[in-house]
Amino acid sequence: MTLFHQLFIVYCWIAYCLTRLNCLNIQCLDGPDFWCLNGTTESLCNFTNKTIGLCGYSNKRCQVKIGDSFCKSSPPAQQQSPFEFNGGLTGTDDDLFSYYSLSLYWPPSSCPAKYNETIDLLSYFCSPYTDIDQPGSERLALHGLWPTFSTKGNYQGWPQFCSSTKSDWSKCHIDGNLCPWKNMTSNDFTQGDYEYCLSVENVQECLIDPVEILEPERERLKILAPGYLGERNLFINHEWTKHGSCCSSIFGHNISNYLTHMLDLVDMVTRPGSLTYEYIQRYAGEKIGLDYLLTIFNQTAIINCNSKCELEEIWMCMNRDDDSGLPTRLITCPPGARNASDSCRKARCEYVFIPLRNHVGVNHTGDYYFSSILRNLLCFIFILILLKFLVSFCTSGTFLQTTSQSNCFVDQK
Repeated sequence: MTLFHQLFIVYCWIAYCLTRLNCLNIQCLDGPDFWCLNGTTESLCNFTNKTIGLCGYSNKRCQVKIGDSFCKSSPPAQQQSPFEFNGGLTGTDDDLFSYYSLSLYWPPSSCPAKYNETIDLLSYFCSPYTDIDQPGSERLALHGLWPTFSTKGNYQGWPQFCSSTKSDWSKCHIDGNLCPWKNMTSNDFTQGDYEYCLSVENVQECLIDPVEILEPERERLKILAPGYLGERNLFINHEWTKHGSCCSSIFGHNISNYLTHMLDLVDMVTRPGSLTYEYIQRYAGEKIGLDYLLTIFNQTAIINCNSKCELEEIWMCMNRDDDSGLPTRLITCPPGARNASDSCRKARCEYVFIPLRNHVGVNHTGDYYFSSILRNLLCFIFILILLKFLVSFCTSGTFLQTTSQSNCFVDQK
C-alpha cells in the first residue's frame, strides 16, 4: 500500500470521527434519552455534575439529581416517574438548546379580580394590570420565552440558570446559597420564596434594573405582559435568570433586547387574524373542543388546562434560526414535549373552557354556560312574577273582605 493510500485512509477515518462527533452533539440536544446522561454525553455537552432542578410542575426537590441515576429512580423518592419528568438542568452553558417555547398564560385562570400586593405577591402572573377592566386582563399574556431541549421520547427538559462569559446565573437557583433566610425556613421553601428573599435583601447578582428595562416598554407591558409590572419586579427577574440566561449570547447579553423580542412575538401571535385570536380570544367566555383546537394549531402549540378544564397556558413552539439563533416562526412541537406536557388530557378534558372574570360558569362539564347578565335577567323576571302574584292575592283578599261587610249590613237592616 502506497503512502498516498495510507494518508487517504487516515484522512477518511478522521473525517468519519469528526462526523460522528458532530452527530453525537446533535443527539445530545435532540435525542430520546436526554435525561439518561452518561459519561460521553455529559462530557460532550459540558453537563458534567450539572444538577436537575425542581421535579416537573411541582415545587418538590429532586432526590436524585445527576445522569443515569435519575433515570433509574422511581416514585415515591422521585415524586414522579422520569418518563413523565418535565424539569430543568441547572448551571449549563449558555447557548445549548434546540428550540424555543413561547409561553402565554390566560390571566382569568391565574389571577384574582383585584390584585392584592400582600396576598398575591408571589403569583408572578398577577399585577394591578391583570385586574378586571384593565386592557391586558382578558387576553393571552406573556409568561416567557424558554430555550428548550428537543426530545423524541416521553419526557423533555430545558437548560436553566445558565452561565456565560458575562455572568454565572446558577446562583439565582434555590441551590445558590445567596439567601440568608434559606437555612431558617421550613422544607417547603420554594424557588419563589428564594427569589423574593433575593429581592428583599437586594442581592444585585440576581436583580435587574426596572427603570432601564421595564419603563421604556411600560405601555406595551400593560397589554402584552401585565404580570411583569407586579411588585418588586419578581417576574422579569425570574424569567431572565432562569430562561433568558440560557440564550443570553443570542440577545447580546442584553435584557432589554430579550424583553423587546418577547413582546414582539406576543404581538405577532395574538394580533387579530392570528390563530390564538381567532380560536382563543374570540371564544372567551365559552368552550372549544380540545381535539379541534389541537388540529387548528397543527401541533405547533401545547394547550395546558387546570383540573376544571379551564385554559391556563399555551406553549407555542418556535424555531431557532440557523443564522441569527432567534425565534422567527412556529414549528411542530417535538413528541417528547407534547407527551410530557399534556395537562388537558391528564385532566380528561374533552373541551377547554376559556373563562372570563365577569362570566360565571354554572357547570363546566355541561353543555351551557350562563353569563351574569342572563342570570340577573332570570332573577328580574322571577321577581316580577312574584310581585304580580302578591298583587293578585292582595286584591282578591280586599274584594272578599268588602263583600263580607256588605252582607253584614243587609242583615242588620
